[in-house]
Amino acid sequence: MNRNLMISDIHGHLNAFEQLLEKVDFQPASDQLILLGDYIDRGPSSKETIEFVMDLQANGTIALRGNHDDWFLQWLQDPSQVSPNFLLNGGIETIQSYIGELGDDYSVEAQAEWASYIRDNYPTHVDFLKELPLYYEHEELICVHAGIDPLQANWKNTSKENFLWIRKEFHNSVIDSDKTIIFGHTPTKGLQAHAHVYFDNNKIGIDGGYTFGYQLNCLIYERNEFTEVAVTKEEVEDSMTRQLFPRK
Repeated sequence: MNRNLMISDIHGHLNAFEQLLEKVDFQPASDQLILLGDYIDRGPSSKETIEFVMDLQANGTIALRGNHDDWFLQWLQDPSQVSPNFLLNGGIETIQSYIGELGDDYSVEAQAEWASYIRDNYPTHVDFLKELPLYYEHEELICVHAGIDPLQANWKNTSKENFLWIRKEFHNSVIDSDKTIIFGHTPTKGLQAHAHVYFDNNKIGIDGGYTFGYQLNCLIYERNEFTEVAVTKEEVEDSMTRQLFPRK
């Protein structure tokens, strides 16, 4: 493989994801694409994003689990055991992408019907979510969704919760690792003054906060060097406008 391309936190924004892959000239035959999770919630095309990622995965892409993907899987299995925060943090948009408008009834009974419909009609999506791994280890890189537990002598003993949810304990710690840790989950604008890729010794954060109005980042690792490419919200919206109203 010539390049390792790493993208995280797509959050149902399929148009942005597709434009970013086009901008980096993604070549499946020679590039290794590594996705760090959170394919769903908040954006308008969660179902379609999962389908697209499944197709990519079938052709060699490595897809990891994010906290939102795990949240959705838990909700599909039993909505009564999942916090209402799932719905408030993009879950409604994800469910709508499968079912359409939901109406005004968000009772546990209604949610159970929606979950049953999705399980029955999209079993391959459920299987995809169940099988997503928590990390990927490369010769020089460790890729995770949120981070690793700095208190663990062996980072692989990090709990599932920390792989998916950890923030400050990881960001603020010196990590003893000879491999660079690539993570998403926390928008880089919360770690620095801008939304570009965040570089901090042997930790690199790549979540550009696209779903919050910033940008979708791609970190490129090639010949022992890191570079980055991004699409901004404005770029994507401008491109979509040109498609709807082409200049004559």
